[in-house]
Amino acid sequence: MRRLLIGVLVLMATRADAQVDRAQTRAPLALRDLLAEASQRNVLPPSLISFTAHVETEISVLLRREEGNEAVAAVEQVASTLKWNRTGFYDQHIVGYRAQQTGANVSMLSVFQTGWLNPVLYGNRLRVRASSPAGGQPGRARPSTRASAADTMPAIHPLAIDRDRYYRFSGGDTIVTMRAGDRVIPIVQVRVQPRTDLTAAAVLFDGTMDLDASRGTLVRLRGYFVRVNTSRRGVMASISDAVAFVEYENGERNGAYWLPAKQRIELQATSPAFGDGRVVVRIVSRFSQMQVNDTVLDARTLAVADSLRALSRRRLSFAGTDSLGRYAAWRTDAGALSLGMHADDFNDIGPDRWRPTGAPRLDLTVPRASDVFHFNRVEGVFTGTGLKWSLRDKAPGVVVRANAGWAWNEGTARGRVSVERTRGTTVLELRSGRSLDNTNDFRVPLDSGNTMAALFGSQDPYDYVDRRSATVAAVRTFGARRLLTRVEFGVADDRYRGATYARSPFGGNAYRDNRRVDAGSYRRSAALVEWHPDVSAEFTRPGLGARLAYERGDGTLTWQRAEARATARQPFGPFLALARGDVGAVFGARIPPQQLFELGKFQNLPGYDDKEFAGSRAAVLRASLQYTSPFFRQPVRAGRFFLPAPAPGLSVGVQSGWADAPSDAARTSIERLGAPIDSTRLALWAPVSRPTDGVRASLTAGLRLFSGGMFVGATRKVDQPAPWTALVTFGQPW
Repeated sequence: MRRLLIGVLVLMATRADAQVDRAQTRAPLALRDLLAEASQRNVLPPSLISFTAHVETEISVLLRREEGNEAVAAVEQVASTLKWNRTGFYDQHIVGYRAQQTGANVSMLSVFQTGWLNPVLYGNRLRVRASSPAGGQPGRARPSTRASAADTMPAIHPLAIDRDRYYRFSGGDTIVTMRAGDRVIPIVQVRVQPRTDLTAAAVLFDGTMDLDASRGTLVRLRGYFVRVNTSRRGVMASISDAVAFVEYENGERNGAYWLPAKQRIELQATSPAFGDGRVVVRIVSRFSQMQVNDTVLDARTLAVADSLRALSRRRLSFAGTDSLGRYAAWRTDAGALSLGMHADDFNDIGPDRWRPTGAPRLDLTVPRASDVFHFNRVEGVFTGTGLKWSLRDKAPGVVVRANAGWAWNEGTARGRVSVERTRGTTVLELRSGRSLDNTNDFRVPLDSGNTMAALFGSQDPYDYVDRRSATVAAVRTFGARRLLTRVEFGVADDRYRGATYARSPFGGNAYRDNRRVDAGSYRRSAALVEWHPDVSAEFTRPGLGARLAYERGDGTLTWQRAEARATARQPFGPFLALARGDVGAVFGARIPPQQLFELGKFQNLPGYDDKEFAGSRAAVLRASLQYTSPFFRQPVRAGRFFLPAPAPGLSVGVQSGWADAPSDAARTSIERLGAPIDSTRLALWAPVSRPTDGVRASLTAGLRLFSGGMFVGATRKVDQPAPWTALVTFGQPW
């Protein structure tokens, strides 16, 4: 009986092992079968002759900051008509153009001087842009020269008949199920990677492929194209990471064809010398009003049509200047097409340095470019470097950073060490170091000092505190970065440092001295809540945003401080409305001067002196209405570059501020902002700042150029008689 029982158990185990083996074998077989079916369906359908479509494209230039937030510096909106037929004919005609910019930037059409759309994903080869497309002349099609004839290269399609020579495939799991009428469509995702044993040069795809498992049709490609076995690698590529990601989405047309619905191209570049931020160019195109088989081709033309070699030049032409300016059939507001997108969307398939998984790696890099070099009147020239140790698979989500530098004129070392642990949308951080912190209030995003203005223009309207600190923080984001929360606890010590430079090394007006601070140590706690952290009135992404912040210190220095902010940016037709409101208050029996609110010329009240006002309570409200005329909207051709369109318009704005000192603690704190006094100078002493004594306001009016990137006009005080004074600004919306 015992032997019989053992025999039965062995037989059951053997059958179980066989079932497991068959299951393990069945998965790759099922994937191969699905790929074979999809490859058969990916042949260009004989009945698909041509199509015409309306395409609206948004080209955004933005900076992904080291903490993950994005600041959009420019948005160009392009309306075009696309004509394609199966012989490889491609004609993209731009019929509308408009832009919003924070500066006089070169138009991105300088990079995309030929068509950037991929008309079909059918066939054994894909059209991929060459690295240096030839230019042309706006207003007419570019000449068909030998240099411009090859603006596309053949890339091996992941569903090509010879795909197994070039790729290895994995995955094949159903990621989502969609419904289209009575149909249930299971979407399967396949990971596509180039083979590592290739010897010939080729252009290959690396990324993911989504397939309709019920029909074997291609729904989406997401990844990037890479050259293999080629020595073409530029100098910048050897010291930086630069990748052109693509996300091509198909839609079903006429119940028979899968043609473009939405396409995204994202150029991302970073360098260890410029920190963890990335420069991003995002191109999002949406197809509509598609007319299929709108062209008749003769039998001889159809007979030679071949998707394997139909890689003719992508013809790009422009309507006349007047037509571009009069175009009004926009389907979306500027900036709306890319809402919800983020540079981190491609981190899982990006360069190894960006990926959260893999073997541990050590990189020579810093969090911010200013950690490598900056200049201010206190430190003088500061240079530094840093290391980043990503433990990845060894300790998932853990990153150790260390950076240090030397302020050459001040003769002081500063730096910090941090340990971060990321789990999903939550980040825990432990940080310690010494820094020269900026004490300005109600700042715009990215405003942490201005090296170029301080170094070459003798303009440094900031004040600084020498701070040593150790902090533990927790950060969490919700709903695709719609909401961000941050909580901090730690200790800190503030010290005063005077200016080491009287004026810029290159001459100019004298700097004012660094304002005084109260020295002392304290326990620090803080909380922050941001709604839409990527939205700000100062940059071009439209929408609403809000921010609540609370901070307190307990120790030698004791205070409590609260701030609230609301921002709005909304384009409508040729108009753009902007608004931002800030309010804050600081409390304490002895308020440190570095915690006061200061307002003035460079602090949201352009009609007044630099930091003319200060108080323990403050509020600022700014609003602007801008109009862009329909004239001169087309970018100006200059050699191989497109200069920004002059796009003149009108702008009117109002800036109002209020600062109050209701307590003795607030008033004596304002007095301590100035230099220490002695009895011999007591009669000449006066506070360096004062409360506003009511609401102060200034008005700006003038001309906007370069789609809002430059203001030329005048400003004046409106709460008292005052003359108009000239004002020229770049990138300021007010």
